Amino acid sequence: LLDGKEPAKKADASAGRFVVQVGAFSDVARAREARLKLEHAGLKTYTQVAETKDGSRIRVRVGPFADKAEADKAAQKIKKLDLPASVLTL
Repeated sequence: LLDGKEPAKKADASAGRFVVQVGAFSDVARAREARLKLEHAGLKTYTQVAETKDGSRIRVRVGPFADKAEADKAAQKIKKLDLPASVLTL
């Protein structure tokens, strides 16, 4: 307790384990466009490159979220931007 704050409560094993995937793009420009749209809406994004049988894909994701309810709320916001949204557990 060096900083005088309350000790952190022990989170359950699923804490911070939810993300919302918005898409997996082969085109860097389309991935960037999706990210900009999300970030303008106030959502924190990140990308991850995945190798598939069809070549590299850039996954655009939002999160992580501590619980599924938060991820679902973000997914609803994303869908209102006319973007797909899938809640995933990591």
